[in-house]
Amino acid sequence: MASDSASALLAPSNRPNKAIEDHQADFAALTAKTPVDNAFRAAFVQSKMRLAHTHPANDIAARDAATKSVASRLGADASSKLEQLARTAETDHPVPGGVGYGVFYNNAFKTGWGRGTSIAFDIVCPTPPGGNVNTYLYLTATNRSALGVEAFIFYRGQNDTHFRVFDWARTDQWQTDIPLAGLANYLTPMAAHGATYQVLPVWNSTYQLNATTWRNEVLLYNRVRGGWDLVYRFDYSATDAQQKTGFIGSWGPIVETFQTLYSGTRPMGALETLLVGANSTGTWGSWARLSAADSWLRTDNLGFQLVFLDPNYAFVVKS
Repeated sequence: MASDSASALLAPSNRPNKAIEDHQADFAALTAKTPVDNAFRAAFVQSKMRLAHTHPANDIAARDAATKSVASRLGADASSKLEQLARTAETDHPVPGGVGYGVFYNNAFKTGWGRGTSIAFDIVCPTPPGGNVNTYLYLTATNRSALGVEAFIFYRGQNDTHFRVFDWARTDQWQTDIPLAGLANYLTPMAAHGATYQVLPVWNSTYQLNATTWRNEVLLYNRVRGGWDLVYRFDYSATDAQQKTGFIGSWGPIVETFQTLYSGTRPMGALETLLVGANSTGTWGSWARLSAADSWLRTDNLGFQLVFLDPNYAFVVKS
């Protein structure tokens, strides 16, 4: 990680790496220039509540427990959001919390780490998204920790695309918000299955610094200098049980949706999803591709179809 990291985690080896540089101040300054989007923040809360409440791998009791675990992290008003959704006609507002396509971790894999967990993945993020996208759409993932971060691509319609960081460990959870047009040094072409895609390489980690302190970090790969840039970090108090309990942290790369039907969208998804964990002594293992043995695929039949799937570390979909 960055130079003062307590971990011995090496950078993912799927691309050349120079020394990690600290660009937190740059990203904070860019974020400060971005107007706060309260409508989007409310939609995000609604989306996560519905994502948990409709999870097809859970029975009713497990869905209720998952919804409560999400609500406990999203603030006092979160528990009312699901009731609001039930009363709101779909023709009047975006439909939050669906999965166009994506990967969820098996229960054993979600909690099968000790003092740290990390994910690196390449977000396939066309600009614009194309087709009939006229509300919100997220390309996101978690690193398995319940108090980790989501570092993701946000679309609103065709001409509003941002990179955002949401930190589940904080009360002021929205931390990074930068229009994608400002990240030219980080967007890069990547070939897969005979096509070339625009991707944003993202690496985020959660790991224990000492008996009571944990750290969340987000890095982006700077294609110009050929190395990872640290763009966000937060240290906080937590227990091991808090990191391993609940629904949050159960999703790998997913296309998170807000419409009842998608049509004509450009290819999007994730390439080369890698994960690694630290054991109970804090020793990191080796990076490995997310496998079909450790995860399963969810689709809510909203119009997305596979372009390809490499089980389960890479997929691209379009509608």
